[in-house]
Amino acid sequence: MIGCDGSQRHFIVQTSLTPNARSDERILQLFRVMNQMFDKHKESRRRHICIHAPIIIPVWSQVRMVEDDLMYSTFLEVYENHCARNDREADLPITYFKEQLNKAISGQVSAEAVVDLRLQAYTDVTKTLVTDGIFSQYMYKTLPSGNHLWAFKKQFAIQLALSSFMSFMLQIGGRSPNKILFAKNTGKLFQTDFHPAYDANGVIEFNEPVPFRLTRNMQAFFSHFGVEGLIVSAMCAAAQAVVSPKQIQHLWYQLAMFFRDELLSWSWRKPLGMPMAPVAGAGNLNPTEFKHKIIANVESVCRINEMPHNVSLREENALEPPQSVQRGVTELVEAALTPRNLCMMDPTWHPWF
Repeated sequence: MIGCDGSQRHFIVQTSLTPNARSDERILQLFRVMNQMFDKHKESRRRHICIHAPIIIPVWSQVRMVEDDLMYSTFLEVYENHCARNDREADLPITYFKEQLNKAISGQVSAEAVVDLRLQAYTDVTKTLVTDGIFSQYMYKTLPSGNHLWAFKKQFAIQLALSSFMSFMLQIGGRSPNKILFAKNTGKLFQTDFHPAYDANGVIEFNEPVPFRLTRNMQAFFSHFGVEGLIVSAMCAAAQAVVSPKQIQHLWYQLAMFFRDELLSWSWRKPLGMPMAPVAGAGNLNPTEFKHKIIANVESVCRINEMPHNVSLREENALEPPQSVQRGVTELVEAALTPRNLCMMDPTWHPWF
């Protein structure tokens, strides 16, 4: 579409929508509410923290228009492009990783030794098959100058920090490279299928060893200064913006409305391979029990109070040295980068990339 001022807006027309399509719209509404909270907080406002929320326009019950950018590229395309240039099979690390775990599958290795076996296979892949400079080389060749690279790196780091913050807060997993879209000109980030998963009782289900996706190539691209400077500080500022007494109460009600709509939608459809609970049918939902499910999910999400460690006046007079405000976020970043946690991820998640 071309506007009256000559500006161009690109949209994708999506048809035959799945039941999860409405979840995308609900999560973007929550993003916009979070952006308003970030705008009211001093530290997040001075860092220009704002989650990228593309426009979705429902046209019909099975048709919608989604705002698109011609410069979008998935994180997986970067890796596949590298493999094509070097005449290498893209699935080779996955095949190698699974071959190394054949002993564990056949039961020849004890449960305690499986972790060491996975870690050894992960280390071999990182040393021989997938280097940590693939994404850096791709962006160096894509962007025309150092100024563009610096601006892209800063914007992309903040967008990744916010995406990681939302992943941790809402306990959203499955962040494989093909679900991460980034604009090569602006650094804006958008993730597809970005919504929580629920167990048979309608409670958020998250069982990944890493809190969010922050892998080797991202770390190498941002360098040590970008990870500890931009990403950690942006995540901490985002967390502080929503844990103040007024904001956390406002967020509580917004999350309650979000999970109400999510659980109503979830109750009408049967997740694949999941046995349904007795209250699965929307007509059989007990209002009291339904309310308890919503409250349980909201309180589980509100654990973001753990991220920023605010130093109180009583702690200042204590004998122990004061703790860093960013300590909670730093621990999460370390957990996301630890090879022992990464090697436990599924091979299709590409933990080595």
